[in-house]
Amino acid sequence: MSDWAVKVPPRLYEEFAQLSGSGRRVVHEVLAQLARDPRDPDTSTEPITGAELRRITTRPTADTGDRITLLYRVHADDPAQPGHVEIIYLISGP
Repeated sequence: MSDWAVKVPPRLYEEFAQLSGSGRRVVHEVLAQLARDPRDPDTSTEPITGAELRRITTRPTADTGDRITLLYRVHADDPAQPGHVEIIYLISGP
């Protein structure tokens, strides 16, 4: 079981729906990775004061070779409670 919950806002549902089948698969793999550890070394921190904003890029998709980058925020306000990861934005392209 994970200590992290990954939350995708409804405004991004259409963006995810427009991805190819293999695009959705690689995003699913990245979301599972974020649920295990959103501060994994494969991610990078964006230089924004007062928020832990991070990004991660998927491996290339099998059908188009596109990579999908997810921008997300880590919320771990109370150490006694599980934290959550909020997906903010995604971009797809070669």
